[in-house]
Amino acid sequence: MNMRSGFLVLAGVATGAVWIAMMVQAGPVCAAEPAHPGNDKAPMGSADFYPSPAHPIGWRGDGTGCYPGANPPTVWYQKANGESKNILWKVKLPSYSWSTPIVIGDKIVTRSEPYDLICLNKNTGKLLWIRAHPPFLGVSDEEKKANPAFKEVEPLVAELQKVNDAFVAQGWTAALFKQKHDLQIKIDELSGKADKKYKLPPDMYVESWAGYTASTPCSDGAHIFIISGDGIAACYDLEGKLSWSRYELLTPIWGEHGFASSPALAGDVFLAPSIRVRGLNKATGEEIYKEPFGCAYSIVTFPSNGVDFAVSAGNYFRVKDGKVIIPCVGDMPRGQMVVNGNMIYFSAAHVSYNKWEPKGGDEIAVTPLIPEVYNRIGLPGGDSPSLKVDQTITGFRTASPLYHDGLLYNLSNFGNLAVMDTQKVKAQDGLVYTTFPPFDFKNPYSRKTFGMGIGASPALAGKYIYMIDSANCTIVMEPGRAYKEVSKNAIEESVPEPSSNASGSKPYWMGPHQEQTEASPIFDGNRIYIRGEQYLYCIGEK
Repeated sequence: MNMRSGFLVLAGVATGAVWIAMMVQAGPVCAAEPAHPGNDKAPMGSADFYPSPAHPIGWRGDGTGCYPGANPPTVWYQKANGESKNILWKVKLPSYSWSTPIVIGDKIVTRSEPYDLICLNKNTGKLLWIRAHPPFLGVSDEEKKANPAFKEVEPLVAELQKVNDAFVAQGWTAALFKQKHDLQIKIDELSGKADKKYKLPPDMYVESWAGYTASTPCSDGAHIFIISGDGIAACYDLEGKLSWSRYELLTPIWGEHGFASSPALAGDVFLAPSIRVRGLNKATGEEIYKEPFGCAYSIVTFPSNGVDFAVSAGNYFRVKDGKVIIPCVGDMPRGQMVVNGNMIYFSAAHVSYNKWEPKGGDEIAVTPLIPEVYNRIGLPGGDSPSLKVDQTITGFRTASPLYHDGLLYNLSNFGNLAVMDTQKVKAQDGLVYTTFPPFDFKNPYSRKTFGMGIGASPALAGKYIYMIDSANCTIVMEPGRAYKEVSKNAIEESVPEPSSNASGSKPYWMGPHQEQTEASPIFDGNRIYIRGEQYLYCIGEK
């Protein structure tokens, strides 16, 4: 999930205490990549693709949302009576998360509130391991010695791991859910009592709560790297052994929607957005640099002359040392984006097309291609007729754009699809078409409710574009200069009752409702994986 500035505001700058912690399950620093099937030369989405340091995976796969090696089904469903088609398995997970899953060989990795990392077998859905990383992982040995109150927390963290192991062995049960839920609340209370900076940032839910785990993990094929809204950045191996963890206090930037910026890998650097974007040594977690800017969006990377560069919140910088090549000033674009070749396409209320070129040995130059005012073209407004939209939030766009064959697909929170011709740089001829695909939008509308529109980014898998709304309705369409629907697929799954979130905050679900889906779908060979509020689904031809 990637949040626009209207949904996630990272404001202010503060320096939190940051520690490297070698804690429970800790092992050596990241070791060499093990032998594995598959290769990183296979196209993204192919069942043969395996990530590597040169070709890591993370948010939207390689960041583009394109899976040319995939060949997924276009028809599936689950009805309210349980009847289904092409749903190979579904697994109920401890809690919700809007993080996009990632596939690493025969494993699929996802998140769960408030701070779980979960690994499953992608073929069967069997749970392999669950690891919790509360802020307590960031408490240094010196702090523990100086503050005996932390001694109360450590055994609870060990107990939580036992509950997680039981969850893996038994699957979801109401008793395990309650035990896990209550332990997480107790850990949070005692951590805050020992030192308030280690208490989870508050759930200030107003419109939509991204939570602590909306950031998508990334992997180089040997390790899994995460950041969390609880302040923890960490590295695990594929068996769930903790290699390193760091903590940074995020309360100074905490807003009403949680934290949703996803990290990225480039070479030996783990790019971790937080109060400021940090470049961490991926092997040890040590900080290499900290940028002068934060990040309310996910980071994208690209190589130029063998040198890795990244874009974050409109700032262009060199990954190896953090040198800012082009700072974001004034009205430069800084929202959702996608990279294709030497082009960077930005999309929010407007679109901007920027061309980058090598400059010298290790710098780049960026040229905006749209000659209009502020180098941008406005996208058409309007919301789906099937939604009654509060006009104070009309036109919001959370989804990042999808680029394919010269066209840029832009999907708004309330159902507007606007397709732009990226070769046309004037406002009067840039729009190819705009329409309102017939999403179900099954959850009732309210500014303070769940799943009322669309949060996930569109994806191209094989020949078709897949778009999912916030209530597990997916529309499959042909790419091109006219809207051609291929199919419409719904998974009807009710969330039966309201509950407080996994950190113990107040209930904000409004009673029984259609299961919410905010994570972008991912594709692996002939399968689709969808992370729902309760379940992880595997879809494929039977």
